[in-house]
Amino acid sequence: MMKRLQKAALISEMLDRMIEKGSWAGETHLQKCIFFLQEMRDVSTGYIFQIHHYGPYSFDLSDEIVQLKGDRLIVPFYRPYPYGPSLASSEASCHLRKYFPKTLRRYTDDIEFVIKHFGDLNANKLGALSTAYFFILQDKTSSDEEIAKKVNKAKPYISIPEGMEATKKVREIAYSTEEAVS
Repeated sequence: MMKRLQKAALISEMLDRMIEKGSWAGETHLQKCIFFLQEMRDVSTGYIFQIHHYGPYSFDLSDEIVQLKGDRLIVPFYRPYPYGPSLASSEASCHLRKYFPKTLRRYTDDIEFVIKHFGDLNANKLGALSTAYFFILQDKTSSDEEIAKKVNKAKPYISIPEGMEATKKVREIAYSTEEAVS
């Protein structure tokens, strides 16, 4: 498992890549991208995710984000309507990343994969996809319809047809991951 400063370097790199891709880069967006990085790409960050309002959420990661803000490695900023609070890496995090070139090189492809598939999605799309993937991981034999029903039960604002669409899409992405890793 990664040490704290390695994770800080990885998180700040993820934020930079998210912003480059056009992400709002709020905490919800970062939570989902780290979830996919850890769960879909097997990057050992060690965060524990549970279902929360917008899908999988890690209180440990949330605490880490607060610490990174306190350490001035990531900085909050406000984007005008229709956005709101966002996060960005700081100049200090750029200096920190210079100490972890092996870690960043090791996970470059994984970060790129997550950014490619999830980096510019809004919170609703990320919530649907990540919730579907959360339930897929719990039972890989469940049908798309069974997963969609679980998504809808956990998140009533996501209809069963939207849950089906998210389930099919995230399975397609996950399958492309397995092929890329093999």
